[in-house]
Amino acid sequence: MITITKIFEIAYAHYLPNYNGKCASMHGHTGILEVEISGPIIREPYQGMILDFGSFKEIVLEKILTKLDHQAAKLSIEIPTAENIVVWIANELEKEFGYNLQRVRFYETPSSYAEWRRGN
Repeated sequence: MITITKIFEIAYAHYLPNYNGKCASMHGHTGILEVEISGPIIREPYQGMILDFGSFKEIVLEKILTKLDHQAAKLSIEIPTAENIVVWIANELEKEFGYNLQRVRFYETPSSYAEWRRGN
């Protein structure tokens, strides 16, 4: 199997309602999003690729980053934890990539991330 991964930097703000800790107040993060897809190497329209990286980027920009980057987590997520955000991202991208979506990793900080992986 061949996979390709695209990495994005995201600036976003959120808070955790009914949480007893620092994250109860609105605060910002500079996060990282990694999206990995798999598929056969195609012949058309560009020989030797799973998907053109430019097209890959445009899909993620349209489906995810316009709703998350530089936003106050305006998602359909009641409690915007890293875990819930990564599930939301995976659900949105599965609509576009289907079973070719293999992994989504969402870094809330440089040392903390939540990850969704395609199950067997």
